[in-house]
Amino acid sequence: MADKGLASIYTDKTGIYKHREWRGLKDTAYDYKMWCGLWGTLLKWALGHPVTNVKALFRYRWMFDYLKVPSFYDRIMEGARGAALKASRNNMNALAVSVTDLLDTLFEADLHLHPGDEKAIKAGEKILPVDELIPALIFKGFPDLKPILWQEIPEYLPSLINCHSPEYYIAQTESYGLPADVCPLPVTELGIAIDDDYPVVAAKGFVSCNMPCDGSIMTSALQDRRYQLPTYPLNIPLRWKRDDVQEYAIAELREMIKFVEKQYDTKYDWDALRAAIAIWNEQVELRREKWELNRTDIPPHTGSTMWLYSIFEHQVTGGETPCLENDRKVNAYLREQVSNRECPKVIKHRAVIWNTPANMYANFNAWILNCWGVDVVADMIDFMGFDTIDTTSEDTILEGLAKQIQGATMRVHTKGGIHVMFDDLWAKVAEYNADMVIMFDQISCKGVGAINGLFEEEARKRGINFVWVKQDLFECTSISRRDMREDINDYMSLVMREEPLDPSLVDFDDSECW
Repeated sequence: MADKGLASIYTDKTGIYKHREWRGLKDTAYDYKMWCGLWGTLLKWALGHPVTNVKALFRYRWMFDYLKVPSFYDRIMEGARGAALKASRNNMNALAVSVTDLLDTLFEADLHLHPGDEKAIKAGEKILPVDELIPALIFKGFPDLKPILWQEIPEYLPSLINCHSPEYYIAQTESYGLPADVCPLPVTELGIAIDDDYPVVAAKGFVSCNMPCDGSIMTSALQDRRYQLPTYPLNIPLRWKRDDVQEYAIAELREMIKFVEKQYDTKYDWDALRAAIAIWNEQVELRREKWELNRTDIPPHTGSTMWLYSIFEHQVTGGETPCLENDRKVNAYLREQVSNRECPKVIKHRAVIWNTPANMYANFNAWILNCWGVDVVADMIDFMGFDTIDTTSEDTILEGLAKQIQGATMRVHTKGGIHVMFDDLWAKVAEYNADMVIMFDQISCKGVGAINGLFEEEARKRGINFVWVKQDLFECTSISRRDMREDINDYMSLVMREEPLDPSLVDFDDSECW
């Protein structure tokens, strides 16, 4: 199997496995055990509320994408061995438990599925819809409410599982006259609203935000017309590195808390919040340890699940005990491999990926390692939520939460001035002893285009291999996964003059792949 290459087990064009990957006896057995565990979680969820789940399957276009999760998990863990395999499987199985719980909460209250049902209405009155770019930790101060990042279930996760999922919703938005060069993330969010494909619950309010860009701000306003809910727009400072904006950020959080208290007739519980923050602070310390381990010459926590799990933890499961227990277990695996000096992979180059990763090619990190031996030891999207929160007083808590929100996914390095995007890159290159930078050129994002030349000039000064990879975040019809691979293949073969580790992965057709 090794001689034929990994691509030999793909079904042509779909990229779906003909059979499971052979990873050696020990790792194959572990992979199979965790794969069965995933199926156990999915079957438990499906059989828990079979009638409601079948209704959801036929009501929502995006629900079909969740049927593809086992195949998606296989793709993003492709080639993983040892601690990387254990970390990946445990992280993603923990994510599956969390997501199925969220689906249960949503569908129990969904008036699309239970029109006029009193039980559904009562359940919906306890749900607090929140924009997906606001970390949920702050809402742990409302233990009687169920905060849900509203776009996560119908939009963000399906875009990772199935690269074709956003296409229909993007077309819906553009049919209303929106230009085709707007970032596909907010465009997809809006398309779901236009198509009435968000669950409808008897919520009493909505918390939106101004993150991360003008496209998102625009679509928040348009989505608000569809939600028809009292809305609090949480405004986050752009220049978030400056101390003089923190007073404003704290005031915004206080006003948001008052809004929720009024709309839901409840009181903020600071003790419940402190308990959640204690869990979050340990999660942060464990994340820091992962970064430290990746600075060694045996980086164990790499691959595609590294950034996926990190985003989910920061935005959704921060302050939750099951996630903390998973982190403890995963770090033990990583620590053991480094202490034993085991490195079950070939590393020819250590790379830092900068700019937002492409949802439509979630397994890019796995591919580049398996094909070319380029190990992504640091990923821009992973560097968020790196500060613990001081619980001494309400003000210190709010200051810490404000900084966590200001440093949320995508925003932490794309807002705040040139230094957070430019200087931080070279700091990470030095910290992780990287010899390569992979710069994602998201063609619909206008955020960093003005400083592209500065990156190239600095890379030349430092003698760093610097490769641009075009992508369009959610949109695979403008730039395909094959196009992204070609950018890397051309650089590695023509500039670096290197041969691939696995020639079967250099060029293959996955155009119909989920």
